[in-house]
Amino acid sequence: MPSNCIFEFDRPEPIYYSGETINGRAVLTTTSEKTVNEVYILFEGEAKVRWTESKTRSRNGKTEHYTEYFRGTQTYLNTRTCVFGSGNLPAGTHTYNFCIPLPLECPSSVVGQYGKICYEVSVHIDRQWRFNNVYKQPLTVLQTYNLNMSPQLLMPLVREDIKHFCCWPCSSGPVLSTLTIPFGGYAPGQKIRFTLEIDNQSSGYDLDGIEVKLKQIYKFQAQTPHHKIREKDYTLHKSCQQERVLRLTKRIIEGTLAIPAVPPSSRIDGIISVNYQVILTISTGECHVDSDFEVPIVIGTIPLIQSAENPSHAAEWIPETPNTPAGAAADLPPSYDKCKPPTFEEATNFGEKFIDTDVDEHNRTDDFIPRYPMYTNFAMPSAPPPPTEESDSPYLQSVPVLSLPHNATAPVIGGSSTDRPTITYGWNSNS
Repeated sequence: MPSNCIFEFDRPEPIYYSGETINGRAVLTTTSEKTVNEVYILFEGEAKVRWTESKTRSRNGKTEHYTEYFRGTQTYLNTRTCVFGSGNLPAGTHTYNFCIPLPLECPSSVVGQYGKICYEVSVHIDRQWRFNNVYKQPLTVLQTYNLNMSPQLLMPLVREDIKHFCCWPCSSGPVLSTLTIPFGGYAPGQKIRFTLEIDNQSSGYDLDGIEVKLKQIYKFQAQTPHHKIREKDYTLHKSCQQERVLRLTKRIIEGTLAIPAVPPSSRIDGIISVNYQVILTISTGECHVDSDFEVPIVIGTIPLIQSAENPSHAAEWIPETPNTPAGAAADLPPSYDKCKPPTFEEATNFGEKFIDTDVDEHNRTDDFIPRYPMYTNFAMPSAPPPPTEESDSPYLQSVPVLSLPHNATAPVIGGSSTDRPTITYGWNSNS
């Protein structure tokens, strides 16, 4: 029977918020004595970007085809701690406790087609004259985004657009469109309610319908061989209205867009960032180009109190802000003292999966998919709805309820609140 390692955390699933402390232990079981140079625990947090492009060039009068490789890396955390020095590691069970504080600026775990942001804790057995034994455990880290700390998100989003079907002197009147969204920020599980006012002042053209989409836009930035940006967007949800808006008439259209389990909007422009837009498309018929425009929107991890269906009850469980440095309060993890913990659904897995070819195929964790919290009606978290045909994203089924802590530094497994370890990078070895 080969050696193995089990990672245990202070919660059922390894999902943490920026500013929290990851407490747990690695239980290493060896079946025979091993001669080692070192046994160490490594915690890594990094972003990786990679894609290829096919190009052509002329050389000596001939056209050559070649592939250009774009890459980028960004490290957020990298700590290595020795838990066993050089010598003979005896057979049996070895337990190593760890305590890892996460900085407030840690970006959220994401997986995209051209890159990923990942966090992993691993145990490495550096063996003499043999391949190293490596045991990895990926986990989800979310950058807390308390929307209540951004008062500007309370202002409604209003976007107006004017479209002319023909140029002067054949113009037959414009189409005036006004899209209104009550708030500038929402959390996964909430519904974005929108109102669209259309004034078709054209005397010769009817509108065939409208479509409102919630889009997620990933931006990947390569650093070599030179700086280059590549974007990938996905439609998360859409609302269609097929009824025509006749010439010289007005219509008011209302609808909702459901926000699925997705990572929060990026707050730092790293080599991988994710943002969201509401996009309105007005179908103008076969003879004209459809009219569309975008409205940027923020997705956070803690909803606005005012966006709850019952704000008075929602305010009861908004996390209290302790004495923290200015600007840090917005990054505190949410409190779940007075409500049931939200459920989680596995994150979206769009298109081709990113494969980290820098890592040996036996030690890759590319199958890991981050998980994100879902809220329903703000104060009543529940399981997310099953995927629908409206989305072009193959969302996976929901998973069992996961418990989240209400404080940023939960105690080590088996300890009490008074046994909380000092917030430093390090591990304790208990063989």
